Amino acid sequence: MMKMKQQGLVADLMPNIRVMKMFGHFVFNYYDDSSSKYLHKVFCCVNLFLLLLQFGLCAVNLIIESADVDDLTANTITLLFFTHSIVKIVYFAVRSKYFYRTWAIWNNPNSHPLFAESNARYHAIALKKMRLLLFLVGATTVLAAVAWTILTFFEHPIRKLVDPVTNETTIIELPQLLVRSFYPFDAGKGVTHVLILIYQFYWVLFMLINANSLDVLFCSWLLFACEQLQHLKQIMKPLMELSATLDTVVPNSSELFKAGSADHLREQQSENNQPPPPPPQNDNMLDLDLRNIYSNRQDFTATFRPTAGMTFNGGVGPNGLTKKQEMLVRSAIKYWVERHKHIVR
Repeated sequence: MMKMKQQGLVADLMPNIRVMKMFGHFVFNYYDDSSSKYLHKVFCCVNLFLLLLQFGLCAVNLIIESADVDDLTANTITLLFFTHSIVKIVYFAVRSKYFYRTWAIWNNPNSHPLFAESNARYHAIALKKMRLLLFLVGATTVLAAVAWTILTFFEHPIRKLVDPVTNETTIIELPQLLVRSFYPFDAGKGVTHVLILIYQFYWVLFMLINANSLDVLFCSWLLFACEQLQHLKQIMKPLMELSATLDTVVPNSSELFKAGSADHLREQQSENNQPPPPPPQNDNMLDLDLRNIYSNRQDFTATFRPTAGMTFNGGVGPNGLTKKQEMLVRSAIKYWVERHKHIVR
């Protein structure tokens, strides 16, 4: 069991993860205690058995009614429709470690101090879209299962049997159920009919939600990645200005190190052409600990030459940057590269 603080992408996807756990997906991480994990394992195994049992009974009914072309076509379409739900449940169970690894990589809400406002803005946009997507798909799925159940009582299913010898047609009334299925007992009368209806409603609802919840998870990842790309696109221009301070002369380079979003990194001078005030001696932005911008171990594997560019009167680069300013620029470049790398992955 992975005990990880729910932050970053994990916190953003937690409503979706809870839905997946509630409806039987094999998500065995992010628990408060071990007992919940074992109970959920039992629930997932029983749930998968019940789903496979009803799926198998529908397959048996497909074989029994294969003589009639219309029934064969309808039953085949029904089985194919629900097959992708079984496939998605098994797929997530087999490859769950890759999902956990991706969540762990992005389980870090930290941002670069120069780009914190831009990152927060695009993160809020992505979070709003993810919540709206989950709500709309969830509500539509529940309504679809309810509508499926209601429409069941507006039809009177029958089966036509043709005697090949006498060519007589026999009409057999079938029980009103959500899906045609084989049962070794009479499922059309009394309490048995009610229990089978409840079982089939459970089966349809869980199959639909299990399929759609995984689709919503992938779409939420896509929304998050798209907004992160928008964030990286916005900060690219000011980042190029920052990187230029390392080896070229940039007028008023001190203005680049003011805190704020990418829209405020480079403030325009006033029209009266007054010289800008000198930066404060104890700039809070430069006193930040930049080591925790990316907490993942693989994010800080690159090394930089400590004497790079120190050929200009004891400073760093032609703009006379201090050590902390050089570290801020290099960490900003590192931030952009690592974010882009993880998004592509």
